[in-house]
Amino acid sequence: ALRLDPDDAEAGRTMKKVRKLERHVDAAKQAAFSRNFEDAAREYTQALETASAPQHAPLSASLYADRAATWLRLKDFDATLKDCAVAIYAQDDCTRAFVTRASALHHLGRHNEALQMLEGLMQTFGQDTQVSAAYKRAQFEVRKERRPDYYALLAVPSVASTLEIKAGYKQRALECHPDKNCETEEARAAAEAQFKLLGEALEVLSDDVKRKLYNEGYDKAAIEERVQAANRAASNHDKDGCCRG
Repeated sequence: ALRLDPDDAEAGRTMKKVRKLERHVDAAKQAAFSRNFEDAAREYTQALETASAPQHAPLSASLYADRAATWLRLKDFDATLKDCAVAIYAQDDCTRAFVTRASALHHLGRHNEALQMLEGLMQTFGQDTQVSAAYKRAQFEVRKERRPDYYALLAVPSVASTLEIKAGYKQRALECHPDKNCETEEARAAAEAQFKLLGEALEVLSDDVKRKLYNEGYDKAAIEERVQAANRAASNHDKDGCCRG
């Protein structure tokens, strides 16, 4: 418009607004790159004020999603969730906002909520690497939250030695043995379940590889899967070595 009519006042004002917006966005990205997230959040806020875009505009979704990611780095999770909500309202396929929202929910301990949200997103955006990675993390966090605390079961600290773990198991097994808790069928069933968990705790925590995986957050099923996969890989490696020999 300015090329056709350099004196077009409206076009001139729009161009100034666009350039001002670009300066704020560039400054925000540079601040985020320099890990100065407070300045980044401030610049994104000024960009939003400058843009004054309609709530359903893609530009609004992009700017709110970018500022949400900045709030996340500042550990302001309430602000993160608010900006993600606005971004998703503006553009319901704004996957960046969904992924950022999931991260904020994890920080708040709301793992199941994150998983439920991402399950729906996976139906449409399952091929998106960021969405897929966020979904796997949510599954991991939910399983981690649901697994039993083996250290608490054995009444030992997380830094306990193998000897301390075995001693803790022996003490707790004596207390929880079904034969000592048989007053009622319910009491015996509860004792049997507890006794089984104690055995699982001993099995995992007395094995260095399994204990390391447990400390990393894996539950018993996932630990077994990884141990079996490692054993298969080692077996195949040995076979390949024999064949080459």
